[in-house]
Amino acid sequence: MIRGAVGLSRRGFLQAGAAAGGGLMLSLDLPFAGGDAEAASDEGFAPNAFIHIGSDGSVVLTMPYVEMGQGTYTAIPMLIAEELEVDLKQVRLEHAPPNEKLYGNPLLGGIQATGNSNAVRAAWQPLRQAGAIARTMLVSAAAKRWNVDPASCRAQSGEVLHPATGKRLKYGELAGVAARIPVPDSVALKRAEDFKLIGTPAKRLDTPAKVNGTAVYGIDVRPAGRQDRNPRTVAGFRRPGEERG
Repeated sequence: MIRGAVGLSRRGFLQAGAAAGGGLMLSLDLPFAGGDAEAASDEGFAPNAFIHIGSDGSVVLTMPYVEMGQGTYTAIPMLIAEELEVDLKQVRLEHAPPNEKLYGNPLLGGIQATGNSNAVRAAWQPLRQAGAIARTMLVSAAAKRWNVDPASCRAQSGEVLHPATGKRLKYGELAGVAARIPVPDSVALKRAEDFKLIGTPAKRLDTPAKVNGTAVYGIDVRPAGRQDRNPRTVAGFRRPGEERG
């Protein structure tokens, strides 16, 4: 549970993620849990805080913790991918904006911070739960479209399958329908013996950007209107997106 999320108004909660666009987006402590998820458009669900599944099938995790070389940008996406039944490489990261009510660390008193080697411990239950809720809603959406029992369907590799008939639908095709399904109050998480990703070796998701120079560090950030005196730029380096002179 994210400290401070309880008591947040429905309007405030939705506005907090309004910039994320269409798709299916879920978080924890949903103020509308047990009711119908609001549809933002024909493509999907009004945004929330952590998981966004676009109509194109893209999976975006809004990351509440900082990568400091400890592998957070790989370990925490594994929690989501495990429960959501997608490949780790399908998950794209966007760092969370400043908002302690949504992204506070429950093991650090609710402040929005990374430290004390507790990011994975703090995310272990709630981020897995977020993924499991998303998966459950997608399965229910497919079952509704096929008019079958959800128990006869299963999620696998970014799709929902109905083994008895061979029917299958990709997550992106189900996002809009899933948005109109009641959010479950609780869902069962995977047992450790059923893990496919958690506990296995994985290539670091943050490595490619650091190798090809597209990674943006704190020193790269410049407030609007401020003259760039970045020593990296002066020395001949350039920030991502800049043209060489």
